[in-house]
Amino acid sequence: MPMTANKLANSLLLPLVLGLLVAPAYAETPADAPLPTRTDTAATTPTTIFVSGGTRSLLKIAVPKPIGDDAGASTVATTAKRDFDLSSLFQVLDDQSFVANREKEGIGIDPASWKSVGAEGVVKGDVSVRGSQTHVELRLYVVARGSTEVLKREYDVPASGVRTATHQFANDVVKYFTGASGSFGTRLVYSATTAKGQKGVFSVESDGQGISKLPSATSVAVAPAVGPGGSVYYAGGLPDGSWSLFRAGTPQPVVAGKGLVFGVAFGKGKMAVVLSGNAQSDIWVGAPDGTGLTKSTSGGLNTHPALSSGGQLAYVSNQGGNPQIYVDGKRVSFKGSYNMAPVWCNDPEGTKILFMGRDGSSWDIFSIRPDGSDMKRLTQGQGSNTYPACSPDGRTVAFFSTREGGGLFTANTRGENQKKIAAVTGESLRWDGN
Repeated sequence: MPMTANKLANSLLLPLVLGLLVAPAYAETPADAPLPTRTDTAATTPTTIFVSGGTRSLLKIAVPKPIGDDAGASTVATTAKRDFDLSSLFQVLDDQSFVANREKEGIGIDPASWKSVGAEGVVKGDVSVRGSQTHVELRLYVVARGSTEVLKREYDVPASGVRTATHQFANDVVKYFTGASGSFGTRLVYSATTAKGQKGVFSVESDGQGISKLPSATSVAVAPAVGPGGSVYYAGGLPDGSWSLFRAGTPQPVVAGKGLVFGVAFGKGKMAVVLSGNAQSDIWVGAPDGTGLTKSTSGGLNTHPALSSGGQLAYVSNQGGNPQIYVDGKRVSFKGSYNMAPVWCNDPEGTKILFMGRDGSSWDIFSIRPDGSDMKRLTQGQGSNTYPACSPDGRTVAFFSTREGGGLFTANTRGENQKKIAAVTGESLRWDGN
């Protein structure tokens, strides 16, 4: 059967739009200006944390294994240490350096013993099994303030909930020192190849644990985003060549029949969705259930929407010739020949947009202010780095990298403290809650 004009246009449009969603290896095209290099300062300046009234260096924190149930205590210690280490706010002290008599101390502290090893904060705990529940008591001590805890929390959870309880306490510790809670225990979603010609949507916890494949109604599921109620949405390719917007776990599409759907974003009670057809690709904005959609872009191919907490729309467009970052119709990136995958980041230092930019044959992570100022490089010289995501508290950046055999990495928003947290790679990384 002859192909209709509309189907022919869509068949030609498909690889172009997907090229803006998946990092391509196209020939270099002229750029407005070269991408910035990473400054020596970013690599060598000691990390600082924001506290009321200013900043300070990394806080030295000790996390001795809690007393009580061995399995639960080990989970608490391992989880808390990893959280604090990945936060870029704390220097976690080595257990081998501890000189305190922990049996005598119990869940308290002898300040002098911890001061002698340089500890400024100490987390102590007691874990006990009470029937089907595990009781977790955790305390934070500030050594300079003596032997009385400054923070105390108790949790009664099933054994499987000990990690969650520890994440909650670590978030409270961050809030105590900075005034704003951390993002431990949150999750990220991304898409990845599952077989030849097939892609699925996956979820991973913020510390790299708990990787799981989410149910999808199609064999090709890309560009996931977290929507209302924590539901995960994705663009699904169907056997007839059409693409629709689906919600994980439900077979019926949320948005269908309005063109090819290639991506979605949520923010401030709104949905932004990429609708393509007739050799055009635009972003439409409406209610989170897909109703009331109105076109918000025009000219060129427009993809990869990201909505800020205030409702601003960032996206990628090639209307100027090369794919670049736009905000509410205004181009904001003018360096590099191919910039894509923008996400908003509520950094305590000020709101930023993170994105990936191509530099020669590789990609790196950059940040820029919403007005186009203060463009900075976060990664450089360590493989290809793609698809940034920002934590809900705005302090941590996650991204995929080809270094160290490939994996999921995190860093702070200055590009410091880069650490591999999981041996997984993929595309379209998004952080739940942002």
